[in-house]
Amino acid sequence: MKTKPYLNICNGSEFDSIAARSAMLGYLDSLATIEDDRLQKRLLKELIHSYVMLEKRVDSLLKNTLPESVAEEIKYENRFSPRVYECTILFSDFVGFTRLAEKISGERLINTLHRLFTGFDQIVDEHGGTKIKTIGDAYMAVFGAPIQISDHALCALRSAMELFRYLNDFNGENDPPFDMRVGIHTGRVMAGVVGRDRMQFDVFGDDVNIASRFESSGEPGRINVSETTYLQTRGHMEFEERGLVALKNKPSMKAYFVKREKDKANP
Repeated sequence: MKTKPYLNICNGSEFDSIAARSAMLGYLDSLATIEDDRLQKRLLKELIHSYVMLEKRVDSLLKNTLPESVAEEIKYENRFSPRVYECTILFSDFVGFTRLAEKISGERLINTLHRLFTGFDQIVDEHGGTKIKTIGDAYMAVFGAPIQISDHALCALRSAMELFRYLNDFNGENDPPFDMRVGIHTGRVMAGVVGRDRMQFDVFGDDVNIASRFESSGEPGRINVSETTYLQTRGHMEFEERGLVALKNKPSMKAYFVKREKDKANP
């Protein structure tokens, strides 16, 4: 009986074929490993870039909602501790706003307020102040919180004067015109961040209420300030004494209208 010859795989073309396939598989595995490494590095780079862009966007939104120093503290400390500030509070309000609103469309009214308050924001920022909020046509800002400045009362008065110049320029190009009162008071406030979904830096205390009262008891086109603010700025500003302002559950306070800034050459 004939038997099949023993196949010696250590010699001949079949061994060469197996070796070639093995080498090819090894080469393909190497290519796959290299490609996987490249893919992983590319995906990691894209992930890091996306994370950095997202962090910048969140950071920008946070700082657009809160003062920068407050946003930074929340970012790294996860909270902003309430604290007391010596500062100057400014309130403004448009006179006869309800009647004015009846004369123009709602869309035009919103666009007009947006233009005005955008200008107010820039002026307050240029004088070292911090916008707190708007309530309808009322505008509130503080000087000396959360960034402390030594001449916060003077900065508030200069800012108020600039607000009126801005409004006069605006009225020269728009109809109907807007008229405004401004009230300013210097005192102590408790400041903190309130809310969860829409966090807001805000200030609280009796001196905030006093500043609001000085605005409401003022006159159109004028800056009405308390005696505290007057005493801190009389070396730089000229004032007109205007009597007493009645306060709820408190003694009346002296009030002054700002006339102009003193000439530095002839104080």
